[in-house]
Amino acid sequence: MKSKIKQYLFLGCLLVVLLLIPQFITDALLLQYMINILIFAYFTSMWNIIGGYAGQMALGNGVFIGIGAYVSAVLFTYENVNPWIGMFAGGAVCALFALLIGSLTFRLSGSYFALGTVAMLHIIRLIFTSNKVILGYKTKGALSFALPWRGGGLLNMQFNSNVGYFYLLLGLLVVGLLVSWYIKNSKMGYYLQALSTNPAAANSVGVNVMGMKLKANMISAFMMGLGGTFYAQFMNTLDPNRVLGYDMSVQVLLFSIIGGAGTLTGPVLAAVLLVPFQDIIRGWVGSSIQGLAPMLYGIVLMLVVYFMPKGLWPTIVKLYKNHTFKKQQKPKEGQVKTP
Repeated sequence: MKSKIKQYLFLGCLLVVLLLIPQFITDALLLQYMINILIFAYFTSMWNIIGGYAGQMALGNGVFIGIGAYVSAVLFTYENVNPWIGMFAGGAVCALFALLIGSLTFRLSGSYFALGTVAMLHIIRLIFTSNKVILGYKTKGALSFALPWRGGGLLNMQFNSNVGYFYLLLGLLVVGLLVSWYIKNSKMGYYLQALSTNPAAANSVGVNVMGMKLKANMISAFMMGLGGTFYAQFMNTLDPNRVLGYDMSVQVLLFSIIGGAGTLTGPVLAAVLLVPFQDIIRGWVGSSIQGLAPMLYGIVLMLVVYFMPKGLWPTIVKLYKNHTFKKQQKPKEGQVKTP
């Protein structure tokens, strides 16, 4: 009971600190870095539902970010649909698409499943980059799709400063983490953990393996689709090669694995550490040697994966527990340690 109270107090204090950040960080560039961290912390945590909890190596699930972004952006631009409504429309489209694709790809296993998700990603990207009009709406093909500026602050998710976007994305991250926490600690979470460890054994004890995979994939896709709307309103411009590109999917996947796939805190920790590190490497190296920045970034990621195969957060927890155990075993002053 005391440990739970301490955890809730810590989380409450952390939330207060995050709410006060814009009051102390007034530099627009630094605040944008913080927003980037929130965005990737959210996307990584939502991918973790299918990739971490369910143990499915979905390499192309970043496509749902782009689908959600485009659906809400098109409705906002051409139909004047409020983005708060558009984001649920985009999330619903992502969930239905995840159901359709998942019913096919989940019949595959191992690397074949991963390749199937990559194929799905590239097909969708090629559809958007090769066609300037999709379902009667001008998406401008490979060119960037610019959203109209209508202002309105919270009503249209368009703010005159980054402070509004910071609070908006912080709220999104909190909601996403609550959903992730609920799934992890629910009956569904235990089912996902079982099928992730041993699908055959889980099926033998009555777990609907296919049904659980589809359900997790739909929830993950829906939440990533919601985030796509926030991403579109923040960037105000959609580049199909970015939001529907392979790099976005891999980055989200790597953050989850490096932070600790299957944990609640790991993906957020990885985003907090790696997003600014990536920006620092790019700024430090710049364009002095082409390709040096991603190479250095890749080397660091390989070292982390090699020395911390279970991820940053599980390693930190393990070290803390070992330190606490040794501290408890150490005899106090004047106490004789019996063999």
